[in-house]
Parts: sequence; structure tokens; C-alpha cells
Amino acid sequence: METRGSRRPLLLSAAVLLVLAALAAVLTLAVRGSDGRPSAAGAPAGRSGPTGPAPVDLAALVDGYTAGFTPGGPYTAPDAGQRRAIADGVLGALDGQAEQAGRSLARVGYRLTEFTEAATGRRVAEIADGADAGSRGWGRVYLDLSARAGWSVQVPHPVSDARTEALGVDLFRAEPGGVLVLAGAHRRAGADGASDVAHRADTVFAAVVEALTGRGLPGIQVHGFDEGSLPGQDAVVSSGAGQPGPAAELTATGLGRAGYAACRAWREKCGQLGGTTNVEGRFAAGLGVPWLHVELGNGLRTEPARRAEVAGVLAQTVRGWAAGRS
Repeated sequence: METRGSRRPLLLSAAVLLVLAALAAVLTLAVRGSDGRPSAAGAPAGRSGPTGPAPVDLAALVDGYTAGFTPGGPYTAPDAGQRRAIADGVLGALDGQAEQAGRSLARVGYRLTEFTEAATGRRVAEIADGADAGSRGWGRVYLDLSARAGWSVQVPHPVSDARTEALGVDLFRAEPGGVLVLAGAHRRAGADGASDVAHRADTVFAAVVEALTGRGLPGIQVHGFDEGSLPGQDAVVSSGAGQPGPAAELTATGLGRAGYAACRAWREKCGQLGGTTNVEGRFAAGLGVPWLHVELGNGLRTEPARRAEVAGVLAQTVRGWAAGRS
């Protein structure tokens, strides 16, 4: 027969088990969060937690990358094999062949990574130099993975043409399916103009743009000028060495509707701002692929609201290409 004394250990054991179960339930709620989903509490800020990597602000990323670009800064001219390896890596990423692209890039110290872009929520691939924050000056490429690649925005003179790098990001965000090609040094970093990628064919920038153009992707290359060199004009639009197509007129008209005076280089005198010696433009003209050279005055690049308006106009041009209208 069970006595009062013999039941006491059993009651104590049951009480201990109930306390432990309650603690386990509290800990589970703390870890999972009130909505029942895993919580990132305890994960370092901006780093991977149970819910995955934190979104990345592309504008801040590009600003951080270009912050140190100065005349006379570091630049090492790439050889033909290095240029080809990076261009092949970009094309591999474009085709969804991440492993193949990674191998090609790794041969020259480049890497392929992916992240979610904070402003758009889209997946983006970054192709970047893994060596000492890109001290070779070869640049970066960003691919929007949310849609089939259909166009590129090219930034050959970041910092030198103030805030063209920010305009490149604005346009990249404005329309899916873009490829942002960003030079990796100030245009006067290399000796004898070696880092001026708009006028040198022996650069990583030129190799990547040529690879994209060879796939038929139209491109917009953004530049900046001092308004004092062309009084009365806010912008210059041209097709470089190519024949002006509907995209050039569409862009100039769009800038005009936004309230900006745009010089049409194919029918007006626009100083030396027509981009006729641009190597990427000449390559596109040789293949008959649409390509635009857009020069913008200081205010259209450095003032965020006006820059956003310009990005909106250029996005309309991109949509025209996608629809086959320009």
C-alpha cells in the first residue's frame, strides 16, 4: 500500500518536470518570435541570421567602393587574359552558370556573390575584385537577377564625373533586367590615360561592355560636363559614332519634358561632347547595337531629386528598347 511518505518523492519529481516544461516553452517562444517564425535575435547586425543575409543598400555599397577614387590613385593595367577571364565570368553569370563563372573569375582574383538589394528587394549578383578592396582599379559589375538581362548602364568616370556612379545605381534600380558596369578607378589614376576606360580598349571595363554588346544588349553610358563649357544646355544626347536611332530622340525629348535643355548632337553643335571617340560606342556602332552617350550638367547629377528625374527619363528609353520601339 502506498503511504503519504512514499508519495512525496513522486510529487516532487512531477513538479520539477512541470517547471522544466514551462521553461522550455518560454525559450522556444523567445527563439521563434511571437509570430512563430525564427527570430534573428542574437545575430550580428547586418550579417546572416536564421532568416538569411540582411538586404544590401547598393547605393551605399557603391559609394563606399568609389570613396577613395582619386587622380593618381592605384591602377594596374590588365593583360588580355585577365580581361577575357572577367568578361567570360560576366557572361557565365548572365547565363546562370554561376559555378563556371566563379571558376573563370577566380583565375584572376575576382569573385561572384549574390545579395538582396534593399531598395528594390531584387536579387543582385556582384562581380568584384577580391584583392585588397580592388586596388588594381579594374571595376565591378552588378547584374539584376530578377529578370532576363536586356540592357546595361555604363559608368566610365565615377567620382571624376561627379555622382555619375549614383545615377548608374538609380537607373539600375529603376528598371529590371539591367547590368551596371562600373569603372574601378578615377579617370586620371593611371599613367598616360591608362585608366580612362571610355577611351581605352585595353581595360576590363571595355572588355565587359564589349561582351555584353556582343550579346546584343543596348547600353547607356553616363558622363558629366561643366555647364560653363556649353552655356544654355543641361545635357547632351548622342549615339556616339553610330547613327542616331529612336532612343536618342526619345531621351532628348524626355529630358525636355522634364524641363531640361538637351543638345541633340546629331543635328546641333554640342561642343566636344558627342562621344564620337568613345571606344565602347564605336564597338556598338560596328555591331549595329543601340548605344547612347549622355552628358549631364552638374546639377542633374549631384542633386538627388533632379538625378532621379533623369533616371526616370533613361528608364523610359530602356523600356522603349524592351518594347522594340527604339
